[in-house]
Formats: sequence, C-alpha cells, structure tokens
Amino acid sequence: MDRTATAWLALEVSGDAVAIGMVFAARMLPSLLFGLIAGTIADRAERSRQLLVVSLASMLLMIGFGALVGLGAIQIWQVVLFSFLAGCVQVFDTPARQALVLDAVPRETALRALALVALAARFAAAIGAAGAGILITRSGVPAAFLVIGGVYGVAAALVVLLRITQTHHTQAAVPPFTAALRDAARLLVDVPRLRLLSIAGIACEIFAFSYMSALPLYTQDVLRAGADGLGLLNAAAAIGGAIAVLLLSLVRHDTPRDRLLGAVFLIYGIAIVVLAATPSLTLAVGVLLVIGFCAGAFDLLLQLLIQTAVPDAQRGRAVGIWVLSLGSAPVGHLEMGALAAGLGVPLALLINGGLTVGAALLLMVRERSFRWRS
Repeated sequence: MDRTATAWLALEVSGDAVAIGMVFAARMLPSLLFGLIAGTIADRAERSRQLLVVSLASMLLMIGFGALVGLGAIQIWQVVLFSFLAGCVQVFDTPARQALVLDAVPRETALRALALVALAARFAAAIGAAGAGILITRSGVPAAFLVIGGVYGVAAALVVLLRITQTHHTQAAVPPFTAALRDAARLLVDVPRLRLLSIAGIACEIFAFSYMSALPLYTQDVLRAGADGLGLLNAAAAIGGAIAVLLLSLVRHDTPRDRLLGAVFLIYGIAIVVLAATPSLTLAVGVLLVIGFCAGAFDLLLQLLIQTAVPDAQRGRAVGIWVLSLGSAPVGHLEMGALAAGLGVPLALLINGGLTVGAALLLMVRERSFRWRS
C-alpha cells in the first residue's frame, strides 16, 4: 500500500520521471547509511522489541504524512523527505525479522521458514497494492496513508505476541557495539562468498529492482491507465513473488541454491526486456507476475545464502550486509528516472533489462556453482 500510494502521489505532484526516481532513491538510501548498524543492533538487542519500535514509528509517520497530504499544496521535496524517513525506519525491520525467523527453526528448515514468512508478506503486498489503487481512486491519497498507519498499528499488536529465544542470548559475552560493527564490515573482506553474493545483490538492485521507478509513468503514458492500473501491476508483482516463495518452500534442502539464484537472475532481466515491449495492461500484468516471481525468488535465495555463509552468531550482521547492498538501489532508481526522462520508459526498461541479463551471465562465468552446467 505504501509503495503504491507514494508512487502515485509523486506522479500527481510532479509527473516527472526524475522526481519519481528521487522518491524511490530516497526510500532506499537509508539501507546504505544504516544497513550495517541495523544488522549489528539485531544481533545485540531484543529483535521482537526492535520490530515493535519499527511498527509504532511507521504508524505515526504514515498517519502524520496522510494528514499533511490532506491539507493540500504538497510539494515533491516533502514526498522525497517522507520517503527517506520511512526508509530510515524500515531499514531496522529486515535484519531483526529475518534473523528472528532463523531463531525459530532448525538450520536445515531455514529456507522453508523464510519462504513461509515471505509468502505471507507477498500475499499481503498483493492485497495491499490492489487495495491502495482502489482506495486512491475512490477516496484519495490521504485516506490511503491513514489506512496504512492503521495496518502498522495492527502489526505492532501482533509483534507483542512473539515469544522466540534468540541465539545471541546464549552467548557468554557480547562484544562492544563498535567492535561488533567493525566485525560486520570485515565479513565482506574475510568471507569471499559473502562478498560475491553482495556484489550480485548490488547489481540486481541497480539494474533490475529499479523497474519500480518506471512503473508509474509506464502505467500512465504507455498503458494509459490510472492509479487502479498501477495498483494492479504492483499486485501482480506481489502475487508472482508469493508464488516464488511458495515453490521455494517445497524445494528439497539439498537442492543447489546457487544454481537457482543464477537462473532467477537471468530470467529477471529477460522479463524486464519483455516488459519494455508490452503495450497492453493485460499483457503487462502477466509480465509483472514473472518479474515479481523473479524478484521474490532472488530476494529469498540471496538472504538465505548470505545468512548461511556466516556463523549463527553473525546472522543479524549478515542480513545487515544484505540490507547494505540494498543501499545501492538509489543509484538504480535515479538512473532509471534519468533514462526514462531522456529516452522514454520503454527504452529505459530495455537498457536495464539488458544490463541485468549481462550481470547474471557475468556471475555465472565468474563462479561455476551458479551455472546449471559446468
């Protein structure tokens, strides 16, 4: 709901591809600034309490911004600032949430556990995106943000019910925060596999996930649809992601996950290239299902591979490194916005889709484990 409402608001306020890219970039910038810090805190603090703080802060932020939008005369810099603040809060969610999932289950069932949580999130995202589109059309953007705030309030109430024993609580001693943060940064130097996975994540963030910046203008200028059309496309992507994590939850634990990641990375790029040549809303929904499938599968596989590349006591920091790789997203969103403004949305999608394909092929050439055939 948040993504759909913010994107449509940016389109209403500016109608400019670069401005929309700035909004998405501002949302992801905190991942670069605070990703390692968020992961380090998740290894030291009560993770469920961290999630509670995130939910309550998000609730207040959404309700406050919805009230501001309702007053009228909103400017694009305010949308960018809101997007940045929302990102600052949300960056502390993922490390705590993902590490908490693995606290709850044995290591051999980690993929299924992550997939189950991701499945719930994807179905909720599909309902939220479609609901936001309908709500904006009927009641306006301010009402959508007020509803989003209410949903975060429900999330806060649910977090209170969590009862999970954390791995770090069994440790005899906890290192100072600065030392733990330094150790998190050193993981990229000391663990080559973690470094390679992070680079792959950065490439995918810049070239593939940046398609989201193009969707509002693509919906309006290419598909000639409104907010409900954008909500439908975001819902299709979320449903595709739900299907991906559902299927991954059924994968045997001894299945080569590196190969799955390589294949998903490649198909992701191809699907974005196909989207560039898709002129109708019906066909675009089908393509977004594939794109969402690849996005969901890539995210889940990368998170799992990153967490299992380090000892259990450093899983929160490992997820923090994954979040840090998300910090490259502003580059992609700004680049996509600039390309869409200068060359048009279809050509911008074509270029980034092609670069995604190239990055996936380079990963397979660099490391044999990501190829289906040696």
